[in-house]
Amino acid sequence: MRTTTLYISLLFGLFSYGQNCSTISTPLDGDVDVPVDTPIRWLAIPNIIGYVVSIGTTAGGGEIINRRSSGQNNFYIPEVGLPSDTQIYVTISYFKAGQDFTTCEVETFRTVKLTRPPNCTLFEKPIDNTTNIEAETNLIWTYSPTANGYLLSVGTSPGVSDVFDNFDVGNVLSFEPPNGLPADREVFVTITPYNDIGPATACPEESFVTTSAVIDCGPFFDYVSGGTVTLGPTIEAIDNIGFCSGDSSTTVSSMDIADGYRWYSINPDGSETLLSTTNSVELSSIGSYRYEAYNNIVQSATTVECSTSMRFNVVASEAAVIVSVDDIKTKGERSVTVNVQGSGRYEYALDNNAGPYQDDALFTSVSDDYHAIFVRDKNGCGITESAVQRNLSPDDFPKFFTPNGDNQNDILMVHGKKDTKQAPIKFR
Repeated sequence: MRTTTLYISLLFGLFSYGQNCSTISTPLDGDVDVPVDTPIRWLAIPNIIGYVVSIGTTAGGGEIINRRSSGQNNFYIPEVGLPSDTQIYVTISYFKAGQDFTTCEVETFRTVKLTRPPNCTLFEKPIDNTTNIEAETNLIWTYSPTANGYLLSVGTSPGVSDVFDNFDVGNVLSFEPPNGLPADREVFVTITPYNDIGPATACPEESFVTTSAVIDCGPFFDYVSGGTVTLGPTIEAIDNIGFCSGDSSTTVSSMDIADGYRWYSINPDGSETLLSTTNSVELSSIGSYRYEAYNNIVQSATTVECSTSMRFNVVASEAAVIVSVDDIKTKGERSVTVNVQGSGRYEYALDNNAGPYQDDALFTSVSDDYHAIFVRDKNGCGITESAVQRNLSPDDFPKFFTPNGDNQNDILMVHGKKDTKQAPIKFR
């Protein structure tokens, strides 16, 4: 009696251990000449939370799929099939309540050797002879057993491949043309499976009608980059342009990076006249103008311009005429005021024609040294220069001189820096 009980206990223990893992049921471990489109199935385990399957070409590997969840389904169908004439290794793992993640033993089988090309397949999306298909659609087709790649042809008339000509999309079952499909017209498509033996033959051509392409030039928020995107070019602001007195014309140039440029004059009635299609324009009169730069955006085999533009004015202007310079010293502080005439807009700098420039013609806290004054036209019509002489004081003169012709202290000269440009004073 004791022996019988022990034997039953051992059998129950072995049965329980066997239920802790699973084995593949289709195909069986060690099978050969297995079709490449065979679903992988395994014995169900009760009270399972979820299965994880790996399929590889090496023992325990995941070269085909790696740790892919199949939920509570005890089967997995490889989307693009299995490679032919290859030893396949399957590893089943699972989650079960109250237990650690369990990985079962690796099992293996060998797929059949190819002897012919694959059969043709058909599109799942779009369906043949449908209309109102978005030009930015994703083409989807069904799996063709034994295929290890697909060739896509797209055209705008039957039998023509002027968009894609036998384009190899690889071993996938969908493809989204990066620039979309031709918009607002009938599109003709053919998908041809192939394998190491060769391509399928005489695959059918299908067609559908697309809608018009809609391109948002922006600005819009791009969730990929996380920022605001504008498809038109960024342009540099153009200040008012000066039409300088005495000039017959003025040239305006753009350094903006764009696919194309346009310059327009704005007529009194609000209409526009095109003047130039390059990055520069020669203007021969004052008035209002518009500058436009654009990028060519290609979507759905259609080119759309995304542009950025701005208005600017050409105004009469001229270099300044310096009428006078007021040099005033009050309570030991020297100030200089520049008085000018002219039709331009002017700015002023002291000692350096490169600036810095200021809008105010008054300079305060000016040293007693010699200074150069520069007046620049803001509209680009030139820089005018004048001098402010050294402001003399009694200390700049010698204490005595004797103009008696003995060459001793005969000349009175202001003491100071060499660049004061003060001429010697001679007495006779």
